[in-house]
Amino acid sequence: MKTRTIFVTLILALFTVLNSHAQSQSEINSGFEWYTLDEAQEKAKETGKSILLFGYAEWCTYCLKMRKESFPDSSVQQSIADYYYPVQLNGESEERVSYNGKKMPAKELARYLRLVSFPTHYFIDSEGEILGAQPGYIEPEIYSPLLEYVGSGAYGEMGFEEWLEQEGKLQDGK
Repeated sequence: MKTRTIFVTLILALFTVLNSHAQSQSEINSGFEWYTLDEAQEKAKETGKSILLFGYAEWCTYCLKMRKESFPDSSVQQSIADYYYPVQLNGESEERVSYNGKKMPAKELARYLRLVSFPTHYFIDSEGEILGAQPGYIEPEIYSPLLEYVGSGAYGEMGFEEWLEQEGKLQDGK
């Protein structure tokens, strides 16, 4: 009985220590500066750049994979720097955010955006209008061209595959 009590106590202590050192996804260094939505909208209006809103949840393994594999990729970082102000939105958070001048909990904005799967990448123009969204994990070799395609405005002129072909970015017929 005494051994069992000690074992349970050790397990609880270990869990407490591990939990206290757990890092929030939003604190992971993705290789660039994240803006608040308010800051990004202000800067976007000044410069004409778009906003890349990354909708995530703390429990989401593919969100974590984006942070550790896709965001740190140099071509992805360059595309973000050229065209976007990156913003992260925890779709389950009560933290208050501001979108188009209206303050609300992040999870309310997530409902408005119809953020139901994680991760989802929202492309928002400098006036705060949603251009489109792409759900799921995106590998760097697809993500970087997608960011460039939307950021450059080519989405209004031609389809993504046509643009990839025109830009010579189509790999092995994919």
